[in-house]
Amino acid sequence: MNLKTIIRLTLLCLTPLLAACSDSDDGPSIAIYRNIVTFAGNGPATANFTFREIDDSPLVTLGVRGSLNDERIPAGTRLLMTYSLPDDKTYGEDCFDVRLRGLQTIYTDTITPLPYSEIEQLKKPLRLTTIYRTGEFINLTASMPELSGRKYFLRADEATLDADTVRVYLSTSVPEEKPSYNSTQTVSVDISPIWDIPPLRAISVEVENSNNPNRTKFIFPKTTTD
Repeated sequence: MNLKTIIRLTLLCLTPLLAACSDSDDGPSIAIYRNIVTFAGNGPATANFTFREIDDSPLVTLGVRGSLNDERIPAGTRLLMTYSLPDDKTYGEDCFDVRLRGLQTIYTDTITPLPYSEIEQLKKPLRLTTIYRTGEFINLTASMPELSGRKYFLRADEATLDADTVRVYLSTSVPEEKPSYNSTQTVSVDISPIWDIPPLRAISVEVENSNNPNRTKFIFPKTTTD
């Protein structure tokens, strides 16, 4: 899915994740947050979104006054949300009066098991900048040419599905490679089809990382209480 702006709002100051900015030189600082969220549907007065900050941290619900067109953006859609909070609210807690500053669709996929011989043919380098897990999603950003039809995907080596660590490969594809400027692209991949397999204790994500050849493998362990 190509990155596409759903709602465009004028931002006077915006940086990834968390920043302090001011609407004027003399005005108060405003904390700006950015999270990958899941659209949870429209409530009586708010459009609701959920997210986990990292790994298996508590699920947080954010509400924005109004509603989304749930025919165009169905419940379950992953989105990149930029927002601020009322003065009496704390980041990481439920809030149903969020000040929305931006909402974008992102590249999404669902993990698929394949024979390794097929995965090998799909491998391509990509310039990975961040990668992390939130619940049953692997999220990442990459700096890549912005080309129509680009896809990002995770493919699991089906021969490792019975192991405690499943080997997974991250790659990208476009219908036609051609010169274009790089942009920061946000990706979220649903790993739930393999995450709850009983033997699994971790997944190992491997990537041909042109951004840092020394960082090509990332281990994401399962949080367990056993």
